[in-house]
Amino acid sequence: MRCSGWFATLLALLLSGCQSSKAAPVHAALIEQTTPDMIREIQHAIVALKGGRAPKLAHNVFMQHSTLFLEKGNLLDPSGQPILGSREGGVTGFELQKRGKQCVLYYPRTGEYRVLPSVPCVINPRQP
Repeated sequence: MRCSGWFATLLALLLSGCQSSKAAPVHAALIEQTTPDMIREIQHAIVALKGGRAPKLAHNVFMQHSTLFLEKGNLLDPSGQPILGSREGGVTGFELQKRGKQCVLYYPRTGEYRVLPSVPCVINPRQP
């Protein structure tokens, strides 16, 4: 009978450990007011997640929508006109998320994200 008491204790410890390791809730997020430093941090996160060069971002990025779509530009001819059929890869999407207390940039294509330590964000009330 001593074994059953030990087993019950072990089972209780395992169950309590599982409950405390639950992932933080994930919500679509917005930035209330951006700064140039925040935009640079988002650009660095985009490069870390997908590679390439840092994209140009609007001064109000993530202030109205939780998603960001980047489209690769067309190749241009010598006169600056787009070359027909020169699409280089389509659209890439990112989502600003609030994960627990952290603001993160999520890249759905790979399932990876980067924490944005100096970017304060709030839960998007239109996308709970």
